[in-house]
Amino acid sequence: MSTFSDTAVRLDLLRERAFNLRWAEQPREVIPLTAADPDFPAAPAIRDAIVRYVQDGVLSYGPAQGLPAFRGSVASYLRNRRGAPVDASGVIAVNSAAAGLAMVARQWLATGDEAIVMDPVDFLFAHTVRSAGGTPVRWPIARTGALDLDRLESLITPRTRMIGICNPHNPLGRCFTRDELTAIGSVAERHGLGILSDEIWSEIVYPPAGFTSMLALDEAIASRTVLVHGFSKSFGLAGLRIGFVAMRNGADCARMLAASEHPSTVDGAATVSQIGAAAAYDHALPWLEAFLEHLRARRDQAVQALNAMPGIRVQAPDATYVAFAKVDDPPCSIEDLVDRLRTEYGVAVVPGSPRWFGEGAAGHLRVCFATSEGILRDGLERMDRGMRAIRAGQA
Repeated sequence: MSTFSDTAVRLDLLRERAFNLRWAEQPREVIPLTAADPDFPAAPAIRDAIVRYVQDGVLSYGPAQGLPAFRGSVASYLRNRRGAPVDASGVIAVNSAAAGLAMVARQWLATGDEAIVMDPVDFLFAHTVRSAGGTPVRWPIARTGALDLDRLESLITPRTRMIGICNPHNPLGRCFTRDELTAIGSVAERHGLGILSDEIWSEIVYPPAGFTSMLALDEAIASRTVLVHGFSKSFGLAGLRIGFVAMRNGADCARMLAASEHPSTVDGAATVSQIGAAAAYDHALPWLEAFLEHLRARRDQAVQALNAMPGIRVQAPDATYVAFAKVDDPPCSIEDLVDRLRTEYGVAVVPGSPRWFGEGAAGHLRVCFATSEGILRDGLERMDRGMRAIRAGQA
């Protein structure tokens, strides 16, 4: 049995355990191409490490900053794979990348402060800014083309405290170049702003695109950057709720840790989750390489099928495993279209609604293709039938 075949997808377990718009929250007849979460079981090396850790039954508190083994694995990965000179003192284990976004926002923002976030972008950027008392200010970007740096600079006010970057970008699938990141970083440097770099998609990049971490840029930019990362996208560990924040300066990291709820034990990352995540970097990278090869084929499958649907246009993403499709002259609102595709044709996708991605997502559908070839084919065929029938009914 292939690691990424149809038979490798445990639909029986997914229908019990896969929430967040996925199998466990859909009627049995619906195929969810929704939340960005793989349908495949985690790598055997990760599962084995977790089993070894828990079988002795000693599940004690861990240190507030995270297990030394976890922080060491992360630091080694960032140095050797990303060219970012980070050591273990610059890493904090957090209970998801989302928690990392919130940690940075709470430290950097006070009530009334502003943070520039991309538009469109995953809703968690704006959500964590608002939760910290700040105001998100939207910077429009597109799938391709030059970044509007003049527009970025025009959005900066005396209340601006940080620029949020999603790289690779969800939902556009854009992977920003080193020159583009340096240009954004130079704007932040000129205005004394922090840079929050969400790099959770950095392992899912398709050649010839290449990924550059903000922490791998020159010291003037990297020193004002906090990297946020997690293990849900690349390794399918969403249920472990594990991620990290990282920075080049250990003293800055210590201050962020002290300002958090980790030392009080109100917050923190589970030790068993850290063991699984450390095994991902230490032993599961060959599995990840095979997963990426599978995903590249599914990306091409999805893009070809979507572009064959009436009124749908999509560019192949440079990264991520979501396709962001434009609906030309939609036959109804995007929300109604998604609802009809789900209830009448048995396929669920994510609407380009402001609540998910901002106003810049209007008129789009996001389709996740992190599943098997057969399941994806079935889901896309249902979507095609639905688009044709709904448009015909409109006429």
